[in-house]
Amino acid sequence: MMINCKESAIRSSQLRERRVKGIRKLELWYHLLICRFCRTYHGQIQMLGKLSRLIGKASAGSTGVFEDASDERLSAEAKTRIKKNLTAV
Repeated sequence: MMINCKESAIRSSQLRERRVKGIRKLELWYHLLICRFCRTYHGQIQMLGKLSRLIGKASAGSTGVFEDASDERLSAEAKTRIKKNLTAV
């Protein structure tokens, strides 16, 4: 059975929460194969999830975003300023 775009959008959002399994997931992937608009939306949902995780790590004081970089291009002062500006938003 072919799902419509509305159902595809719902399942794309649910997939982020790992609530789509089995045949429902297969129907979603089939729809994404055919519909470029839903494929774009699905990609945007995925990107927003990744960005929100990064922001969550930064605001929680995790060192993963800035201090774990192997190259030292930014000074400690610059990193502190960036963190301060990110939390102000």
